[in-house]
Amino acid sequence: MAEYRLRRASIEDARSIAELHAKAWRETYLGVMRAEALASIDLDDWTRRWLQRIGSSEGAQAVFIACEGETPVGFARCGRLSSPKLVPLGFAGEIASIYLLLRAQRRGLGRRLMERLAAHLISAGCASAAVWVLRDSPKARGFYEALGAEPVGVEGVWEIEGVVLPDIAYGWRDLRALSAGAGSVTRSPIR
Repeated sequence: MAEYRLRRASIEDARSIAELHAKAWRETYLGVMRAEALASIDLDDWTRRWLQRIGSSEGAQAVFIACEGETPVGFARCGRLSSPKLVPLGFAGEIASIYLLLRAQRRGLGRRLMERLAAHLISAGCASAAVWVLRDSPKARGFYEALGAEPVGVEGVWEIEGVVLPDIAYGWRDLRALSAGAGSVTRSPIR
């Protein structure tokens, strides 16, 4: 029986998060992005980006890692809302990213990462949060909807590696319901 634990990322985790991020992208965006772009991800560059993100993790900014034993299988990042399209709607925080390897999905781990992000944002003074989701990804949209997020009526595009993907904003006006299970996320056996 696998056991998962969540923990806050440290600078020492930057390389493993970069590797995990690249692997998750290759699994998630296969067929959406050019195979060459996915194959040519520069891990040194991505490690530098993660060093910067983790190093600036104070206040509302935070990165959490999900591990199976000692092996990272997912991560999530949150912070203060930065989207100019969403700031006028009154959201305080944002879910910047969440990725799980395919083998770690559908085990409740994504929910627990989201609960941890919500609890962190609340502790940093953000009572609400938004997230951008690929418009044409019913699986991702269903995940956020199951967690209580609702479309906020704002759409945009994500331009990445020469591909333009339409996205839609979802939000939680009150993060307390999402964070309710966050106290029990440190260890969970998989049944």
